Amino acid sequence: MITELNQLEFDKVKHLTDSCRNIEVRAVVSGLNPGRIYVDDATNITAALIWLQGHSGFQLIGDSQSVPFPNELRMDEETY
Repeated sequence: MITELNQLEFDKVKHLTDSCRNIEVRAVVSGLNPGRIYVDDATNITAALIWLQGHSGFQLIGDSQSVPFPNELRMDEETY
């Protein structure tokens, strides 16, 4: 289930940013830039979808094949 982290929990995805070259992603995770973070599993995070407020866009980091993101996002899309 996709879960949004509160800003105090952003450090939970730091392990996913170690190989990420996008400095905006790293800035959001570290709390330097505004944004939001959604994770695939709050207890075992393997992927995160990060909203980069300054760029008005999303960046997926971690396991791009993580099941919750495509399944739940597709389900939400169908409800509109």
